[in-house]
Amino acid sequence: MGKLIGAAMIPLFVLGVACSKAPPRPSASEAGAGIDSLNVRLEQAYRSKDPQAYAALYTDSAVFEWPASNTVRGPAGLEAMARELWPPLHDLDLKLTVASRKVAADHATEFGAFRESWRDPKGVRMAEFGRYVVYFVRQGDGSWRIDRFFGFEDSTRKVAARP
Repeated sequence: MGKLIGAAMIPLFVLGVACSKAPPRPSASEAGAGIDSLNVRLEQAYRSKDPQAYAALYTDSAVFEWPASNTVRGPAGLEAMARELWPPLHDLDLKLTVASRKVAADHATEFGAFRESWRDPKGVRMAEFGRYVVYFVRQGDGSWRIDRFFGFEDSTRKVAARP
């Protein structure tokens, strides 16, 4: 009887160990603060036109989708995209406005609007407005990274903005 009880306890022990390895669900405020911090770093990468800092915000399996361009995959692809697109844009700026966010233990989804602006070669401030959805993945250290980004413009043309 003792061996039977001992044998029955082994699967329960294994299950207990496996369950203890699952990351605890972050509180809404912890997750929000972590994702807000990532969004601030994203805006800073745009302002400083830093492709390496931009790429570091994404997972190795990241996918960036924009209807007007080819899908970009992974940090190296995202860094190359930024290196190609950002140099001619003077005073580049990005402003994100979060509309809603859903958080689980290991991932989060965010919907929002953005305003990307820059000065053209003549010094005219241009702006592009759009919507986005982002799928964030929580890392083992509790930080967050972008795994999927999908965005699109609200209008079909860029508009001159006020200074």
